[in-house]
Amino acid sequence: MGTRLSFKNGMMLLAAGTAAAGLLVGCGEKEETPVGTGDSSKTKTQREESAPSKSEEVSYPVKGAGNFTYGMELTGAWSDRYDSFDKLPLGQELEKRTGFDLDMVHVENKEAMNLLLASGELPDAIGYNFQLNYTGDESKAIQDGLIYPMSEEFVKKNAPDYWKAISENPEILKQVKTPEGDIYGFAFILGDEILKGGYGMLVRDDWCRELGIELPETPDEFYDMLEAFKDKKGAEVPLCIRSETLIEMLQRGVITSPFHLVCADNYVDDGKVVIGYEQPEFKDVLTWLNQLYSEGLLDPNFSTVDSDTVEANILTGKSGASSGTAGSFMGNLLSTNREDKNYSLAGIKNLVGTKGDTPKYGHYNTDVVGAVNVITTACKDPETVAKYFNFGYTKEGHMLYNFGIEGKSYEMVDGKPKFTDLILKNPDGLTAQQALSEYELAYGNGPFVQDKDYLLQYYQDDRQKDALKKWGDNNAKDYKMPKITINAESAGEYSSLLSELITYRDEMIIKYVRGEESLDGFDTYLDTLKSMGIDKVQEILQNAVDEYYHR
Repeated sequence: MGTRLSFKNGMMLLAAGTAAAGLLVGCGEKEETPVGTGDSSKTKTQREESAPSKSEEVSYPVKGAGNFTYGMELTGAWSDRYDSFDKLPLGQELEKRTGFDLDMVHVENKEAMNLLLASGELPDAIGYNFQLNYTGDESKAIQDGLIYPMSEEFVKKNAPDYWKAISENPEILKQVKTPEGDIYGFAFILGDEILKGGYGMLVRDDWCRELGIELPETPDEFYDMLEAFKDKKGAEVPLCIRSETLIEMLQRGVITSPFHLVCADNYVDDGKVVIGYEQPEFKDVLTWLNQLYSEGLLDPNFSTVDSDTVEANILTGKSGASSGTAGSFMGNLLSTNREDKNYSLAGIKNLVGTKGDTPKYGHYNTDVVGAVNVITTACKDPETVAKYFNFGYTKEGHMLYNFGIEGKSYEMVDGKPKFTDLILKNPDGLTAQQALSEYELAYGNGPFVQDKDYLLQYYQDDRQKDALKKWGDNNAKDYKMPKITINAESAGEYSSLLSELITYRDEMIIKYVRGEESLDGFDTYLDTLKSMGIDKVQEILQNAVDEYYHR
């Protein structure tokens, strides 16, 4: 086991009294000059001087692998029981099978991670969602001298199983590269179309059956259902969602199709980038939401309510409809009320204008999502660390990251891995997600290809699988933005403009829905978006999309 560090409030705290500088020397405690020093001209030279090489098999455990420092955020699913990733059964098994000793550098949240990135004391490797949380994403982090840029030759030689995983599909290879052609890290890859969905609206279908109501497909049917829940079932808050959930529903196109709007996020229509929340049709969506709010069908406290209250309302019958994921949200609700045989939830398809139509959009991920594991420029031996991350893309690594340890978290039944009662009926009262978090990473993400058999078992209730099917019935694939990278030159301007635009958009959505601003002034909202630079944002996005398609 390696020494564990934690990074809180900008301070490096040692778990075993060893100086941080010494631990951050690098892989195997070598003292040579770092491969990268933060100078972007040197990282460019690394790309230019990469020599062609053949793929070579990596044998595990790697002899003389040594240790390296590894930074990641603490995970809520296990951090109440373990203080470090390498103390988990999964972490210990990874050390055993790969031959590496992990010196963990844990941070509490993304703010702490950004402090770590700015501290000048980088670990050798980091797992982080750069695209979501770092201005300019991975490409800018390479230019800023944080990420070690990997060439194709480097990956073929030092991570051949990863190379196989990303090179067999040209779209995946494009998604793990920057505009400059660097492979920025070891990605979490969704291994099947079924894994790309999993979010939508759900309703008390037992109430619907009792009231003789079909599951709604149109806004009018949804309105009538909520009204019946309120009048005939006594639901105080028929539709209970948080403001963040409402914005997710709009961005993911859950309720926008009936109003001739794909979604309220960025999307591509015939190669052209469209920003949904600046379209005139967005007014009609907001008008309908305002009607739900003003008639007491949408939670009057949606802008302040917390997730615990939402769950309590759905569990106790105070509410009959909400929106969320099939796993941690719907699954937890069904599991909590499993003793109530009359309690039931069903996912409903995203709303459409005419019953039987296919929704324009819905929650749909690209092949590469979430956090990426990168080697930093502080690492003295990136070739060796690459071999650690390559393990996740081997057959053995695939099974460990997706299902855990055979005989403990899963057994092979008829040639397929099946989770044990340790996971599905945990004797210590852990939820399936909590139990899984100790043995595998498929419940979240990591350096491997996610297996659909993990998901189909994680969804223990057939109603979750039915919801997954209904939510996936849409045309999102026709409009989905590719996994673009904003070029480093535009990253700062883009981030600054987008931050202000999103803040303004979200504030106005709440005001319009609550009736605090009249939708008669919607043109003023559109004009304000223009004055705040939305056309420039659209231009930057279009350039990034064009670049992606021409990679």
